[in-house]
Amino acid sequence: MHIVSVGVYGHHGILRKVDFNPIGLNILTGKSKTGKSALLDIVEFCLGRDTVTIPTGVISDKAAWYTTLLQFEDKRVLILRPNPESASTNRAVVMLGDHTLVAPATSKGLEVNADTDVVKDVLTEHLRIDRFTVEPEHGSLRIPFEVSSKQAIFFSFQNQNEIANRAVLFHRQNEPDIRPTIRGVLPYFLGASTPEQSAIQRQLLQARRNLRRILLELRTTEADLGQQAGRTFQILRSALALGVLDSQDDSITDPSQARPLLERIRGYQAAPDSDVTTEAGARQAALLDEGTALRRRLQELDDQIGLMRQLEAEHSDATSELAIQRDRLSAISVLLPRRVSEDVAASSCPLCEQELPHPDESVQSLQQLLLELDERLVASRGSRARRESLVESLTESRDRLRESLRENVADLNATAAQNQDLANGRAQREQIAFLQGRASQELERGVQVEGGVEELRSAERRIRGQVARLEELFEADDPTENMKRTMDGVGELITLYARALHLEGSEFPARLDPVELTVSYLRPGGRVPLSRMGSAENWVGYHLATHLALHHWLVTHERPTPRFLMLDQPTQAFFPEEVVDAAEDEDADWAAVRRQFELLRDVVETLSGELQIIVCDHANLADDWFQDAVVDNWRNGVALIPNDWPTRDEYHAQT
Repeated sequence: MHIVSVGVYGHHGILRKVDFNPIGLNILTGKSKTGKSALLDIVEFCLGRDTVTIPTGVISDKAAWYTTLLQFEDKRVLILRPNPESASTNRAVVMLGDHTLVAPATSKGLEVNADTDVVKDVLTEHLRIDRFTVEPEHGSLRIPFEVSSKQAIFFSFQNQNEIANRAVLFHRQNEPDIRPTIRGVLPYFLGASTPEQSAIQRQLLQARRNLRRILLELRTTEADLGQQAGRTFQILRSALALGVLDSQDDSITDPSQARPLLERIRGYQAAPDSDVTTEAGARQAALLDEGTALRRRLQELDDQIGLMRQLEAEHSDATSELAIQRDRLSAISVLLPRRVSEDVAASSCPLCEQELPHPDESVQSLQQLLLELDERLVASRGSRARRESLVESLTESRDRLRESLRENVADLNATAAQNQDLANGRAQREQIAFLQGRASQELERGVQVEGGVEELRSAERRIRGQVARLEELFEADDPTENMKRTMDGVGELITLYARALHLEGSEFPARLDPVELTVSYLRPGGRVPLSRMGSAENWVGYHLATHLALHHWLVTHERPTPRFLMLDQPTQAFFPEEVVDAAEDEDADWAAVRRQFELLRDVVETLSGELQIIVCDHANLADDWFQDAVVDNWRNGVALIPNDWPTRDEYHAQT
């Protein structure tokens, strides 16, 4: 996969594009702030990235569409992405054709017909990437994923913040999810791990998981089988306690008779419940009802007797009061000279018998009242006798009820005792039934466990053989050993290129670390990783040496990766930080700059044009070979976006 052109459509539909040579070194030189660095972001966006990283400003304001034209062996793929208003989008336009396919001259009529998933699938198919599943690292929560073009492009970009970064070697490596992704796909893209090896590895992992599961089940089943004797002993002991088995039976102590004894327990016939239980329950209920009625009647009699005694007490108090009044009135006879029965004038004084000027009638009234009190006292004595007779009758009835209640309680206690005996028998039958269930379960479990142990042991032998065969296949083509040999080959190329750039430590062998994703050189005192190297020249140099070595390996081993490498500002280590135009800088280390571009040229020539290198830089050497590689020179007002292009708002205002 090579890049034929990269372009931008304005809101007025006009296309501004940069054409590249698909089989050689391409240099886009120019002054700062002309949009050179944005080309890398545009290409990555067109190749299926959802997040927009194109700088906000002139480009995002004046661009309506971004486009990239790709060339494969006999086909071309044109990808267009609309400029989104938000920070992410998945909309796209995909066109397929032969080598005559080019970007439309105008954006008029462009309609979205795909998304980034379609872009990924199309590029994956044209790159001929195999179905290769990357398993997550041990202990990782990541899920397996299939390799696609989304991971392949990580090795084709080096923006200006990455190429001189001693902590980052690969594109987007500093993103949390990208680092393990690059680590996972690197063995496949380098050819150290093949789909067949991946399939064998997955089968081996699954077989080992199955073996661990079988071994765990086998240990559990064997432990259950070992506990069977103890459970059987408990069942037999309970059977003896309930009388299901005879303690005099000698077979109880014979372990070989465990199964027949369990069969006897399971087949034991307990005595069925009789009708006595129902009759005893009905009798107890009747006695309870009778006792309730007796207590209610006894309470009524107690209430009546209490009422009679309360009336007697009140009547006795009244009678006593009458007697006292009667005794007081009887003193009137002392005051009369003659018997009360004789007629005495009410006008005479009862003491001196002299005539009173006014007659006194109170004596006669008192005499009459005395007679009435005597009559009432006689009547009261009659009522009292009747009440005493009634209380005596009620007391006798209460005594009879109490006797009946005592008899009821005695009968109820007897019935309860009888019911308890029946309940004990029923509880024993329930215990026997539960014991029979345990015996039946143990018999069934015994058959299952014994058969399960044999089945699990057979499965263990079978899976162990499967694991052994897979391990043999895996070791015969171990991707770990293949990766080690690959790293040796890549390391030799890195060392060669580092020496061509005159980098620090290049006299020692260099090594790419596929786990830590860094490069280092091995001196006698130890390993020196990129992060411990000094000077930006070394950081940029080892980035170039590593990526050129990787692409040399990928091309020569015909790996399914893009055949282009985009480099943004590789000469930044040799110019001031705020350089405007490196072509006018007299203090730059032009010898070092020339070594970089000569190395890029030589690698492309060595690979016979298979590798396309696109460099966006300030440098502009006068050498003929350099000028032949220049595809555009953005100076003197030339830039990616022409100054006269309208913004979205300006265009809408004009139309």
